Amino acid sequence: MKKIKTLVLAMSAVSLTGIMVPAHAATDAEVDALRKEVGELKQLVQQLSSQQKTALAANTPAAPQGKPGWMQMPDGQTQVKLYGNVRVDATYDFKGSNGSISNAANYPLKKDDPRQDSLNVSAATTRIGLDILRPTQYGDLTGKIEADFMGGNGDNGSGTFRVRHAYMSLGKWLAGQTTSPFVNTDTSPETLDFTGAVGTGTTRTVQVRYTQPIDAQQKILFALEGGDVEKVGNVAGGSRFPALTTRYDFKTADNKGLLQLHGLAHENRVAPKDSSSEEKFGWGVGIGGKYDITPQDSVMANYYHVKGDGRYLSYSNSAYAYDTVSQDINLGEFDSAVIGYQRKWNPILRSTFAIGGVQYKDDSTYANTNLNNTSYNKEIYNALVNLIWNPVKNIDLGAEYTYGQRETFAGDKGDYSRINLLAKYNF
Repeated sequence: MKKIKTLVLAMSAVSLTGIMVPAHAATDAEVDALRKEVGELKQLVQQLSSQQKTALAANTPAAPQGKPGWMQMPDGQTQVKLYGNVRVDATYDFKGSNGSISNAANYPLKKDDPRQDSLNVSAATTRIGLDILRPTQYGDLTGKIEADFMGGNGDNGSGTFRVRHAYMSLGKWLAGQTTSPFVNTDTSPETLDFTGAVGTGTTRTVQVRYTQPIDAQQKILFALEGGDVEKVGNVAGGSRFPALTTRYDFKTADNKGLLQLHGLAHENRVAPKDSSSEEKFGWGVGIGGKYDITPQDSVMANYYHVKGDGRYLSYSNSAYAYDTVSQDINLGEFDSAVIGYQRKWNPILRSTFAIGGVQYKDDSTYANTNLNNTSYNKEIYNALVNLIWNPVKNIDLGAEYTYGQRETFAGDKGDYSRINLLAKYNF
């Protein structure tokens, strides 16, 4: 800008010089030379002005263009988009009821004379979310806030507001609470039961995550996940370090297939006294895949082997059993698997069939320690089949039948069967 002002002053001086020259008639050659000099100065001013505007544009992000469904905020830069659903669930347990719409891992054992013929309803699975977008000189800054009402007992008119997602992302980095890279939401079958088949992972953690694209079909994610990830019961201590999770994604060029590899590592720690502590390393690996056989038919499956963790996959036991006498941490170890098949019968009707299970190593100290603990399962599985009708846009009406069975380390068994009805409006 200073250069532009200098040139303008120079041009003015030239003009004044022309005015203040002695009052003799200028020759044609002198006039032409002066005109040429002024023209060159004007071109230089225009060039410098254009460079100045380009530099300012590079440091000042452009206001985002309006997109359908997005609302402009008063700052002129930030846009937000509201989304969510209104959902109502009704479950009827024919046997083995746990008094909840959730298929909990401790449904009643046969020896306990389990309750039968139980109806439970809920609207607590209703959720609301806000997507956020703001351009910066480093790329788009995005964010998400999403919540539902399943923070407590969400049955029969109850429910507590809880955060599902709350994060911000810029470039390859993400910070906040969202789905852990260790779990399998992308390769899990669609179920009406919001917790999914046994062994499904939906855990959302507070994390710092880095995503590195490899090419158009591949990427790898690394995350450090905070919090006392495996503090079991009332024992003192807990992990001192964040959990490390990772995921590798591979998509086929035609987008029909997806393969994912998962990894987990974290510390289990008990500190009964300030001067002493016991630590054991928890870890897990997993593989999942999904493939569209035809535009109407899809198959999906995932498998995990986990030791010393009970947080990430549904229906698993606590991570460890602590022996207060020997002050030893005895880690649980299990395998889990989920398989599913999805079929689109026509544009408004679709179905899913899925089977999931978790099986623990039963010849370990962990199993012997929990031999009489009826909340700890040696194995648990369930099978689900559903039919979902989409009569009009954004409306889903569905019915799902589930059968499940569990067995404790002591050999006691329990089973349940239920039907789940759903009405949901997505917006």
